[in-house]
Amino acid sequence: MILKKPTVATLFAGGGGDSLGFTSAGFDLVFANDNNPDACETLRSRFENGSGKKIVHKGNVEKIKNFGNANVITGGFPCQGFSLAGPREVKDKRNSLYQELKRAISLVNPEFFIGENVKGLVTIGEKSKAKYFHNGKIVKLGKVAEAIIKELSEVGKGYNVSYQLHSAKDFGIPQDRERIIIVGVRKDINFEFKFPKPTHGKGLKPYVTMEEFGIKDIPLKDDEVFREAKGKRKDFFSSRYMSRNRIRKWNETSFTIPAEASQVPAHPSSKKMWNVDVTGENRPKDSEWAEFRKKHEKDISKSLVRLSWRQCAAIQGFPKDHPFSGDVVSIYKQIGNAVPPLLMQKVAECIMPYYKGKKSSY
Repeated sequence: MILKKPTVATLFAGGGGDSLGFTSAGFDLVFANDNNPDACETLRSRFENGSGKKIVHKGNVEKIKNFGNANVITGGFPCQGFSLAGPREVKDKRNSLYQELKRAISLVNPEFFIGENVKGLVTIGEKSKAKYFHNGKIVKLGKVAEAIIKELSEVGKGYNVSYQLHSAKDFGIPQDRERIIIVGVRKDINFEFKFPKPTHGKGLKPYVTMEEFGIKDIPLKDDEVFREAKGKRKDFFSSRYMSRNRIRKWNETSFTIPAEASQVPAHPSSKKMWNVDVTGENRPKDSEWAEFRKKHEKDISKSLVRLSWRQCAAIQGFPKDHPFSGDVVSIYKQIGNAVPPLLMQKVAECIMPYYKGKKSSY
């Protein structure tokens, strides 16, 4: 029986996905940091809520000297440089921020730490065709990822580190979203951490669709939708956006919700993207899309519209009353950068048994 709630501190807290996950699992949030003012206001509204508690610390994590005391530290360190969809430079300055997670761990000495990142972390810096994944599992780490794991395991008194690739849809979230979860267990504690077992997929419950998750019931409000006015268009869609299918039906899971507002998946009510055939032999080469889009400006479907930020938040699993702050672009960013709260809750629930006197997650 827990006499006192175990505590959690969160770095790169963003809109609060991991914080919500841990608090939903029974942890007490005692520290959260982000350098985005809007994200910090979101966090304050949700977790301080006029209580007088100083939980949220705005600013550059590199300048923070005291992270307080916590049983668990989480840190979904910024992943732009690791992303499969963006520049994947090993020396990208943003990739060094995991060093700040290491520093926080060394100062706080928590029993557990959690790191979360995009799938691309596994192969950052690798040019070979070697297989790193098989059947949704990591079979090999690239040299950079291996070095990061090794460094994290050597922080402070040392940690037993495990990692696993997780797909959000395997846990009842209506979204194709693969992320690597890294968990460290301090070596001087007697506890065997095990990752949560999938609840949905082959041989389990069917994947949850957007309709089943209630996304279809959320009204598409004009002031909650990103529209980019450019040229003669009130809603501009770039060649990058138009070069791939963005439409999923209500009875399917959503594409990954990105942090970039302009690249958000299309609303399922969008009948099609093009009024011309862009499949098979008619599909432009990657280098031809910009010119093709310019030439066929009038052939972009009039029904095409992006999901609203509120719908994206629901797809991620944020509760309806989560108080996002900022303009539409900022809110989309907070949502897209977040860990789905339910996924992090599942991980937190595999740590909670330690604080109930158990020696294993299950």
